[in-house]
Amino acid sequence: MNLFAEKEQLSPGHLKIADFVERNPEEILFMTEQEIADKLGVSIATVSRFWRAVGYDNAKAFKIRLRTSEDTTPALKLNKTISRMDTSSLPVQLLEASVSHLQETLSHMKQGDLEHAASILAEARRVYIYAPGPSAGLAELLSFRLSRFGLTVIHLAGSGHELLESLMHMQQEDMVLLMSFTRLLPEAEVILDYAKEVNSKAVLVTDRVDLLYGLSTELSFYVSRGALGEFHSMVTPLLLVEQLVLAVGLLQKELALSKLERLAELRSKYAGKLPRG
Repeated sequence: MNLFAEKEQLSPGHLKIADFVERNPEEILFMTEQEIADKLGVSIATVSRFWRAVGYDNAKAFKIRLRTSEDTTPALKLNKTISRMDTSSLPVQLLEASVSHLQETLSHMKQGDLEHAASILAEARRVYIYAPGPSAGLAELLSFRLSRFGLTVIHLAGSGHELLESLMHMQQEDMVLLMSFTRLLPEAEVILDYAKEVNSKAVLVTDRVDLLYGLSTELSFYVSRGALGEFHSMVTPLLLVEQLVLAVGLLQKELALSKLERLAELRSKYAGKLPRG
């Protein structure tokens, strides 16, 4: 999203703010100037002067512009992506885009990280998953697959104080997997903070390269989903989830197979009463 036309005229401090605002437009709507200053390590005076530097009277005026901006709507993001494509070959172009996302994702993956994440999942007493918004479907799939291996999976609420109802039970023997796309939500920050407090391991999946560093996580995975402001693909996050499931299965091959065999036996035994849909 390009909110600022002439960024080359901004001071280094204002450029830092502009970059943060463009990457986190939704988060900015709910932040005070002091919170922005603390987040970016600049003075509140620098933040206050920033709005005039980019053509607005104050932060309130900018937020009004941001709320009414069509650039922030999912519909426009999708339209922007499709408008650049030849609709007669849309499937081909989408496939090519997916291949590009996969290649970029693989370039950021370190050897051994997948196996390491699988061992953390397999050894955890309980697996907590935080996957808000569009990543909720990935959490359901991961939960379904891991539960077949006998793992105990707990879904954390997407927002609000309800999150704390489950989070309070997290202990050192547990682990948490967070999916954080586009921006790091306050809820994700709370989860990471509490996981650190109880010495529970955290694994992050994100489409933000900058979130790979500086957070208190055991492992962080980058997944490419498309350029900022465009329709975001879920192909690479889905592939990563499938890889994690397979890695856990290979790590506990005998146990996993015994669980699946038991499932097959139960299906056969109760086929008459519980036919498959």
